[in-house]
Amino acid sequence: MALTIQMTNEQLRELIATVRSIAESAAGNSVVASGDASSAKTKGSFSNCTHRFGGARSHDKVEEFITNVVTYKELEEISDENALKGISLLFFGIASTWWQGVRKEAKTWNDAIGLIREHFSPTKPAYQVYMEFFEKKQEDAVAVDTFVVEKRALLAQLPEGRHNEETELDFLYGLLNIKYRKHILRQSVKTFRELLELSRIIEHNSQENEFKATDPPCGACRMKDCTHCWRYCAKIDTFIPFDAIELGTHYLVANKQLKKL
Repeated sequence: MALTIQMTNEQLRELIATVRSIAESAAGNSVVASGDASSAKTKGSFSNCTHRFGGARSHDKVEEFITNVVTYKELEEISDENALKGISLLFFGIASTWWQGVRKEAKTWNDAIGLIREHFSPTKPAYQVYMEFFEKKQEDAVAVDTFVVEKRALLAQLPEGRHNEETELDFLYGLLNIKYRKHILRQSVKTFRELLELSRIIEHNSQENEFKATDPPCGACRMKDCTHCWRYCAKIDTFIPFDAIELGTHYLVANKQLKKL
């Protein structure tokens, strides 16, 4: 049997007021919690960052460190103020000593990044970049990917917009190993991606040919009962090496002549 509850108008008004008060209190707590979470995020730091810098005077290492740290800062939503305070956690060795001496010069986060570049990777003058770029051609043992990456990294140190991709390809093409230039015409490629795609195919085929040439089926054993190394010649009634060259009335084998019958 259903239970019927009767309320006066005054009791109903009190109930509505109570429910409304509880709802407003819950909403307020939610806003506070959200604010606390937001505050916790803005108070991030480099304490858990694993990237470190020891003062290497190398353009590549400096740029790698800066890229990693800037990315970490953005992902962790670390404020510029906290990042500037905590950047010392990422230094060790000579870099830590250096920072103690220059930290007062860094008023902002961007100042700190600029000081790192200025001291450990100063901008090279253009003529020096060109000298390093054209200093070495590609050697046989250097993979084409490695060679192109290193050369493009040098060109990236020039002032922005100095050369377009076509001009950079002109610079690089003449430095490629002859085994690539024999098969790839300069005018046949318009981008570095096209150059690398064709070069990888040539590199792969070249490696296959070298493997076959240095690994004959019999191991070049030169045993007289091995048909890979020797072949029978009825003219002189004997076995001769597979690489013997017939010259008139003689066979030439390792610069020695075997007379025919």
